[in-house]
Amino acid sequence: MKKHLNHIRVALLAVASAIAIYSCGDDTCEGNQSSLPQVGFYSSQTKAAITVDSITIYGVGVPNDSAIVRNSKIQNVYLPFNVDAQESKFVIRYEQKDLAKYNITDTIAFTYTCEPYFHSKECGAFYVFNVTGQYVSHNLIDSMQLAKPVIDNADIENIRLFFRTEEESEQ
Repeated sequence: MKKHLNHIRVALLAVASAIAIYSCGDDTCEGNQSSLPQVGFYSSQTKAAITVDSITIYGVGVPNDSAIVRNSKIQNVYLPFNVDAQESKFVIRYEQKDLAKYNITDTIAFTYTCEPYFHSKECGAFYVFNVTGQYVSHNLIDSMQLAKPVIDNADIENIRLFFRTEEESEQ
């Protein structure tokens, strides 16, 4: 029975994706065409937005190559949650020259429920995630803040990661 429900869920998602691709115009649809949580990076000392240099982010337990970002310099990232699970984990590997030799990583994880949501004829359907828990390791990440527990197709920053940063010493 569970396999049957998973096949139905995959079929519904495929139909919803096709409808979204072929029928959704930029003028009539708000937000994204799918629910991808946006993560912004911040300094834990200053609370200002930062760009993190030379990081790789990949999903844990995802088939094939799950790299979302590969050795890039970024200020934010979209993390795809797994609709067939109630948890998604991501590893952030620091590849900056001074850090790469230590093989430092942080892990962030989210538990959630997800429900398909039909938006409109023009925009189709997408999943809505209700985050029920979160976890972050604390190697270079100081803390994580969830803006709101419901993640839908709104193009907003849902999650903030606060990194430990060195501030220039005053002279």
